[in-house]
Amino acid sequence: MHQKIYLHCRWLGCTSAMLSLMLAFFCSPVLAQSGVTETARVNCSVKASGQPLRNVFNAIEMQTDYNFVCVGETAILDRKVSLNLLNSNLRAILTQIESLAQVSFAVNGSSIVVKDNTGATHRAPSTVRAPLQGVVMNEHREAIPGVSVFNPNSGSDSVFTNDKGIFVVPARKGDLILVIAAGYREKMLTVNDERSYEITLQADTSRKLNEVVVTALGIRKEKKSLGYTVQQVSGETLEKVKAPTAMSGLTGKVAGLNIANTTDFFQAPSVSLRGQKPLIVIDGIPDLEGDAFKINADDIESVSVLKGTSAAALYGSIGKNGAIMYNTKRGRKGDVKVELNSSTLLQTGYLRIPKVQTEYGDGNYGKYAYIDGSGGGTEGGGWLWGPKLDQKDPTTPSGYFETPQYNSPVDPATGKLVPLPWVSRGKNNLKNFFRTGLLSTNNLSATWGGDKGTFRVSAGEIFQKGVMPNTSMNNASFSVSGNYNLSKRLNVDGRLSYNREFSNNYPTTGYGPDNILYNLVLWTGADVDIRDLKNYWVKGKEGLQQKNYNNSWYNNPYFVAYQYLQGYRKDNVFGSFALNYDISPSFSAKLRTGINEYGTDETTQEPKSYIGYSSISNGNLFYTKKGYFDITSDFILSYKHDFSQNFSLSARAGGANQYSNYRRLFSRTDGLTIPGFYSLGNSTNPLYSENTLQEKQIKSLYGMVDAELYHFIYLGITGRNDWVSTLPVRNNSFFYPSVTGAVVLSDVLKLPAAVSFLKARGSWSQVNSGAIDANDPYASIQTYSLANKWNNVPALSWGAELISPHLIPSTTQSWETGLVIGLLQNRVNLDLTYFQNREYNNFASVGMSLASGYGTRLVNADEYKRKGWEMVLSLVPVKTSQFQWQTGFNVSNSHRWLTEATYSLDGYKDNLKVGERSDKIFTGVYQTTPDGQVIYGSNGMPLSDAYQRAVGYGDPKWIYGWQNSFNYKQFTLTCSMDGRLGGLIYSTTNLKMIWGGSSPATANHFRDEAYQGLQTYVGKGVVVTSGNVQYDNHGNILSDTRTYAPNKTPVNYVSYMTSTNDAPAYNYFYYSGTYIKLREVVLTYNISPAFLKRTRVFSSASASLIGNNLLMFAKLPNVDPDAEGDNLQTPSLRSVGVNLNLKF
Repeated sequence: MHQKIYLHCRWLGCTSAMLSLMLAFFCSPVLAQSGVTETARVNCSVKASGQPLRNVFNAIEMQTDYNFVCVGETAILDRKVSLNLLNSNLRAILTQIESLAQVSFAVNGSSIVVKDNTGATHRAPSTVRAPLQGVVMNEHREAIPGVSVFNPNSGSDSVFTNDKGIFVVPARKGDLILVIAAGYREKMLTVNDERSYEITLQADTSRKLNEVVVTALGIRKEKKSLGYTVQQVSGETLEKVKAPTAMSGLTGKVAGLNIANTTDFFQAPSVSLRGQKPLIVIDGIPDLEGDAFKINADDIESVSVLKGTSAAALYGSIGKNGAIMYNTKRGRKGDVKVELNSSTLLQTGYLRIPKVQTEYGDGNYGKYAYIDGSGGGTEGGGWLWGPKLDQKDPTTPSGYFETPQYNSPVDPATGKLVPLPWVSRGKNNLKNFFRTGLLSTNNLSATWGGDKGTFRVSAGEIFQKGVMPNTSMNNASFSVSGNYNLSKRLNVDGRLSYNREFSNNYPTTGYGPDNILYNLVLWTGADVDIRDLKNYWVKGKEGLQQKNYNNSWYNNPYFVAYQYLQGYRKDNVFGSFALNYDISPSFSAKLRTGINEYGTDETTQEPKSYIGYSSISNGNLFYTKKGYFDITSDFILSYKHDFSQNFSLSARAGGANQYSNYRRLFSRTDGLTIPGFYSLGNSTNPLYSENTLQEKQIKSLYGMVDAELYHFIYLGITGRNDWVSTLPVRNNSFFYPSVTGAVVLSDVLKLPAAVSFLKARGSWSQVNSGAIDANDPYASIQTYSLANKWNNVPALSWGAELISPHLIPSTTQSWETGLVIGLLQNRVNLDLTYFQNREYNNFASVGMSLASGYGTRLVNADEYKRKGWEMVLSLVPVKTSQFQWQTGFNVSNSHRWLTEATYSLDGYKDNLKVGERSDKIFTGVYQTTPDGQVIYGSNGMPLSDAYQRAVGYGDPKWIYGWQNSFNYKQFTLTCSMDGRLGGLIYSTTNLKMIWGGSSPATANHFRDEAYQGLQTYVGKGVVVTSGNVQYDNHGNILSDTRTYAPNKTPVNYVSYMTSTNDAPAYNYFYYSGTYIKLREVVLTYNISPAFLKRTRVFSSASASLIGNNLLMFAKLPNVDPDAEGDNLQTPSLRSVGVNLNLKF
C-alpha cells in the first residue's frame, strides 16, 4: 500500500459552504475559465519526500474538488518529487511541481491537465488546425450543456458545449481532445479524418458514495462523513410518472419509508418512517402542516430522507421521528433555459374492484321488498337476500318470474303495482356508473443567471377527473426562486411559492350513506340497472324528492354525485428568505426566515330528501373555514478551520424562533327554509357554530461540531434546547443531544482490490415529543368543556380525568449502527442499518377513586422498545458502450415492543403483556378450543368469547422496493416494484358484502334452501359435551376439562349470515396485507441531438410511454392492500399515458 499524503484545503472568499457547492455544480464553466485564479484561492499544506507524482495527485483528488488528467505518456506519473510546503496556496504548489518534475498544468474547471514539458512528446504541427464540431450526450442520449472540451496541444482555452450539447474546437489529425463534465467520467478522443463527432459520457459511479447530501437545517455534507442514515432520491425519478402528490412517487424507493397510497380521490397518502410520522421540511424550513398536495414534483431537485432521531435532532421535538426534506430547484448561470414537462394519464382499468353476485336481487329471505318512504311498495327490505334472478316462468307474459317492483307502473283499474320480470338488469352497475378518469400534469419553468446571481420561475398545474361522475380536482402552483450576490461577502437567497387546491366536488370516503359505494356496491342488487336512475328527481318534485329504488335507507348514487356536493378550496403561500455573509475566511453567518400560510373554505351541501340511514334531511349547509400561519426564523454562525494536516473542524451555533397559529370556524344550518338555496342565512332553525384557536411558540438554541481526523474519522456532536410555550413553565425546557461517528475504513486499510469503499457508522441521540398530545397543544391544561343545558341554562363540565401537574412529554433515546460497502469500483453498493429506540415517559390513564371527583388521572408511564433493520442494495450488473442495466433493492422492518407496564401489578397493559409487540391486534371473537376450532351452542350458532383475543399483528414483517433501469442507445426502460410482507388489514368492504348478501360467496345452495324455510347450514366446529373451563383476568386458561363433539345442528343460512355480523365475527375479516405491485413502468425515447440541432429550437427532447399501478398480487379480495386499511375504499385504478419533456 502506497504512502498516503494528506492535504488540507479551505475555500476563501466564498459566500458559504452551501453556496460553494452550488456554484461548483451549477457554474462549472465559469469556474473553469478562471481556474488559475481559483487555485490561488485554495490554501494547502503538503509534505512529501521522494514520492511519485501519482501519489501526490491521488491525495489532492481525495482532499479537494480537483482531479488530475494526464495527456500523453503516463510514465510521467512515476517521476518523484520532494515537497515541504505548509499553508501555501495550490497554485504555488503546482508551480513548484512544474519546476521539479518538468511538467506543466492547465486548470480546466475541476480538472487539472498534466502535460510533459521535456519535449519527448512534442510534435511539430504538420497542418493548420481547423474547426472540429461535435455534440456531447449522456447515456440517455440527452445533450449535456456546459461540458468542457479542451485541446491541450492547441494552446487555446477550453470551449464549452452550448444548451444543445454542441461544441466547436480547433484541432488537427492526431490531436487528443479532452472532454470533462461534472458527475461524468472524463473522456479523451483522438482526432482522425472526421470533422464531426458524437461523444457519449458515462456517469461517474466511482464518486457516488462521496456525494454531497442535504442534512438537517439545509446543511450540505459529504455523505461519507455522516454517522446516521440519509437516503437521497433524485427529482428526476418523480418527473415522468405523475401522481396527485409528489410523496406517492417515493413509494418503494427508500428503505424504512412506508407510504400507504389511498385509492380514494383527493386524499393524501399516509406516511411513516421507521414506524413513525416524520417531519416534512422544504429547503431547510420545517413544514408543520405537511400537506402532500402543496409540493410541485417538477420543482424538486432531490429528496433527502433523514432517518432516525440523530439525523433530525437539530429540529428538536418536531424532528424526533426523522424528516423528509424537499430540496427545490434553483436557477443556473447562462442564457434563459426553458423546460416544458407534460404528462397525461388515463385511468382505464381496475387493479381491484369489488366483485358482487348477480344471481340474487334486493329483498330478504327470498322475497322482494323495497321501501318508497311513503307507505307504498312492499314496505320492507334493505338487504340483498332477495329472490333468485332470471328464473323461467312460462305462466307470465315475459316468460320469467314476475313481481311488483320499485319502478312498476300502477294499474289504473286496481291501483296496484304491475308485476315486472325479475331479471338481472344491472350486472355491471359499478362499471356502468363509473367513467374514465384522467390525470393531467403540466409544468413550465425557466432559469437564467449571470455572475451576480441566478433565478428560476416555475408554473405547474394538475387536473384530475375522478372516475365518479361530477368529481374533479385542480392543483395549481407558481414559484420563483433566486440568489444574488450583493457584494463579495453578502449573498441573498430566497424562494416563494403559491399553491391553490380546488375542487367543486369530491366524493365522501368511509362507510356511510354519503358514500356512493355504500349505496351502489353494498345495497343495490342486479335487479336494478343503475342507468335507470340517472334522472334522480321524482317527476314533478324536482328539488324536493330524490328517485331511488329504496327511499328509506339508501340514496340514489347519481343524486349523491350531483346534489350532495363537497367543495374545497385552499390557498397556500410558503417560502423562505436567507442572508448569507462571509465574515472572514473561517467565519460565516446566515439569517433565515421561512413562512407558511394557508386558508381553506370547505362546504358540504346536503340536499332535501337526502337519507342519512333512517333519517330524511330537509337540506343543510355545512361550512368550515380554517386559517393557519407559521413562521420560523433562525440565525446560524458557522466556523470552519484546518488546524493541522490531520485535523479539521467545523462548528455551527444558532437560535430559532417558531410560531404557529391555527384558527377554525365551523357552522351548520338546521334545515333549509328554501330547498336548494345553500346559505347560512337560509337556516330553518338557529345555526350551530363552534370555533377553535390554537397558538404555539418554540424558542430554541442549538449548536453542532463536526471534526475530521486523519481524513477517515468523522465525529459529530449536536445539542439543542427548546422552550415550549404551551407547557407548564417548570416543565417546558428540554435538551436534545446527539453524537455521531463514521470511519471510512477503505481510506486507511489495505483491502482486497474488489472493495472500493468501506465505511462503518454509528449514532446516539435523545429527544422528546415536546407535547402531551400532538393534535392538542393545550392537552397539559385542565379545562372545562360544554355540557348539556340544565333547565335551559348553559353549562360547563370539569374534565373527568385529572392531569398530573408533573406530566412531561414522552422521551425517546435512539441509537443505530450501519455498514456501507462498495465493490467493483462501486458498481455494487450495500448499505446495512440496525436501529433501536427506547421510548419512555409515555402516557397512561390510571383509575382513581370517584370520591376525588375524577375517574382517571393522566400520568407518565410505560416503556416501549422499537427496533428494526434496513438494507439498500444497488448495482450495475451490465454496462457496455450501448447498454446498461442498473438495479436497486431495499428492504426494511420496524416493530415496537412493550417493555414496562408501570402501573400494572401483573405485567399487562390492557390486553398486552410485557414483552409482546404493541401492534398485536385484539378483537372480539367466537369461543374456540385450544386448537382453534369454533365452539357452537345447542342452537347451532357460534358462542361469543367473553375476552378479546389476539388475531395477529398490524405491522408488516417487511416492506420492500425494487427499481430497474435499462438504457439502450436512445431508449430507456425503467420499472419499479414494491410491496409488503405480512401484517393484517381489516376490511369493512368484505364484512358488509358478506352480511348484506352482495358477496359472491353468499350465492350458494344454502341460500336457496334457506329461502324454502329449510335449516341446512351447519357451521364448521364443535359443541361442548361436558366439562368446564376457568380463566384468569386476561382470558388465559387456568383449567380446562371440556370434551367436544362435532357440531351437527343445522340453521337457516340467511339467519346465520345476518346475525353473526357482530363484534365476535370481526376477526374473520382481518386479511393478510401481503402484496407485490408493479408500481411504475416508463419507456422513454430520447430524440437524437443531431435531429434537434437541425430544429434550432430544442436542446433536448424525450417522449415516454408510462404506466402506473399496472399489476398486483395480493391475498386481500376486492380492495387494494396498498392503503393499509379498508373502510369501503374506492376501487384501485390502473393508469396508462404519455409524457413529453422539452428543453429549449
